Amino acid sequence: MRSLCCCKPKAPVSPTKDSTDKNADQDEPEDVHQWDRPIEFVLSLISNSVGLGNVWRFPYLAAKSGGGAFLIPYFTLYFLIGAPLYYMELALGQFSSRGPATGFELAKGWRGVGIAMIVNSVLGMLSYNVIISWSLFYFVLSFRKRLLWSQCGNWWNSDRCFVPGSRDVVYTMNGTTWNCTEAQYKNFSDYGCSPFNTTGKVTAAEEFYYRLLLKKSSSFDDFGTPGTYMAVCLLAAWFIVCLCIIRGVQSSGKVAYFTAIFPYIVLLILIIYSSTLDGAVDGIKYYIIPRWHLLKDFKIWQSAASQVFFSLSLSFGSLMAYASANKFKNNFFRQMCIVVSCDCFTGIFAGFAVFATAGFLAKSLGESIEKYAESSGPGLAFITYPEALSRMPGSPFFSVIFFLMLLALGLGSQFASTDVPVTAIMEYIPALQKRRALVVVVTCALCYVISLPFTCPGGIYLFTLFQEYTANISLVVIGFFEVVTVAYVYGFNRFMNDVKMMLGYPAGKYYLFFTWLISAPILTLAITILNFMNTQSLKDGASAGFDEYVYPKWSVILGWTVFAFCILPIPLCYILNYIQEYRRLSRRSLIESSPSNYGNFSSKYRFLRAFKANNSPSDDWGPKKKVNQYGDYAHLNPNSTANKNIADSHNLHTPQEINATHNITGVANPAMDPDFSTNDYTIRERF
Repeated sequence: MRSLCCCKPKAPVSPTKDSTDKNADQDEPEDVHQWDRPIEFVLSLISNSVGLGNVWRFPYLAAKSGGGAFLIPYFTLYFLIGAPLYYMELALGQFSSRGPATGFELAKGWRGVGIAMIVNSVLGMLSYNVIISWSLFYFVLSFRKRLLWSQCGNWWNSDRCFVPGSRDVVYTMNGTTWNCTEAQYKNFSDYGCSPFNTTGKVTAAEEFYYRLLLKKSSSFDDFGTPGTYMAVCLLAAWFIVCLCIIRGVQSSGKVAYFTAIFPYIVLLILIIYSSTLDGAVDGIKYYIIPRWHLLKDFKIWQSAASQVFFSLSLSFGSLMAYASANKFKNNFFRQMCIVVSCDCFTGIFAGFAVFATAGFLAKSLGESIEKYAESSGPGLAFITYPEALSRMPGSPFFSVIFFLMLLALGLGSQFASTDVPVTAIMEYIPALQKRRALVVVVTCALCYVISLPFTCPGGIYLFTLFQEYTANISLVVIGFFEVVTVAYVYGFNRFMNDVKMMLGYPAGKYYLFFTWLISAPILTLAITILNFMNTQSLKDGASAGFDEYVYPKWSVILGWTVFAFCILPIPLCYILNYIQEYRRLSRRSLIESSPSNYGNFSSKYRFLRAFKANNSPSDDWGPKKKVNQYGDYAHLNPNSTANKNIADSHNLHTPQEINATHNITGVANPAMDPDFSTNDYTIRERF
């Protein structure tokens, strides 16, 4: 090993990008995992973020949490947490050309943040594709002259089945529902109205969903075996996902033209049509009129936070995976503004269609709007809305486009979530880079087998458990560690310099300084702590012929185990990497005994130096492609002009020698370990 201390350095050469350097991208591996057009990236982001949660989750939360008043916590957290973290994940993925598996090499000890994203994405996509399979089931059965959930008398219906307002109109008087109009009621003897006693009865739409599709059991303990219809639909859903992402962003980007644009066309049609229905105005009023007194309830703010994370797909790793396929100079900031604006207002937009329909249904059945506002998630999409669709003229047509819209919304998000583990596998095993099709097929096949328990009679209880513990508070916890890692551990200034390399300017630096360093970490931490303090056991209300059900204690333990599994990689990776750094320093104890280090405080306390190294970037941190390795990251590319000049001046031969010389000559090298002084590098290279 040639001693670097014996070399008389010449004047340092500033490592800048040289357009005449033909060797900058020499031996650059061909990257087929790249967007064909920027518009496909934007549409894929819209398709990923604007998902099923915008159609049923946001309208439900808004109606339940104060109507128009819910927009205050929603927009506040969107501005102070959601948009800044969205910016961060896009910037991190594009700068490093890495997915979440290796994207957090910017701080060695915090690699677990990326792994936690992958775990959360995998668990989330398992249950998410179940919803897509339900939509597929309804979509196929919508191609009928008469919708099956609009009538009783089928083999799956019980004697408790009834069709509300089966004679098309009903009238309610003193709490009793009559199967006739008000005029018919007033001429009771002429028309022979009969009272409609709905106590203990179940609507045809509910029985179709619970008895035919889910075959729901009476308790979590009665789990059962996979149902035929559910298992087949789930297999079809995974087959569609596999087919659409098998060629990476080049195939999913083409599908995004449909999955991103079509839902807006359908929503516009539904809003225009549903606003003309009788009772639509009452539903819209219930949706938008503020109920300010509810804002003091912490649960409203918690719901707003979870909706922001869920809607934007934060902490899933999908944004990093998509951005990693961008060109280095792509203007992601402008694209982010477009996508975030679309996502933010889509939920509000969809709410008008949902509650105009709910108002029509409430008016036609003589029920209160609150009854339908309480239907969240699957209940709204697969019971309330189908029941309303069955009452509309041309119901099969509207049913087809509605469930096709749900498929488009769901698949857009599912493509991105499934791409996360696929990208991670290829990052961990580079030999599989050219065998993406095989990785995708094996991943989807395994995911189908693992998600089969959701198709069992007790699977709906497991589904609810996953929705509560994997795609809720775990997202906020991961978001907290993500922003702390980038803004505090890696450093705000350093990261904004990386952004400047891509965009030419540090876009939004003042806004990001406040949100990354102050508002985002404080709010995410506060929401997490308060959520733990206010945790409650899960329970399902009495409906569809089922009594109120409180989940057993063992299921709560299972839920918190799943939550712990989502975030466990963060502390585990930090501890393991710290031990590894400490042992590495122990093996280099020769440095501590070196006379040049006498009196050096940092060299005497190994545990402090290990802590410092654990929070430092990996040696290979920086842009992945050689053509982008310039400036502060020129040391990563031995073929760059700056490195060649340094190598010639010092008669060096290896990238490691050049890397060490950068620190002696004064060239910036933020990726190197800061725990050794410059005259220690000679000894370090020997080990």
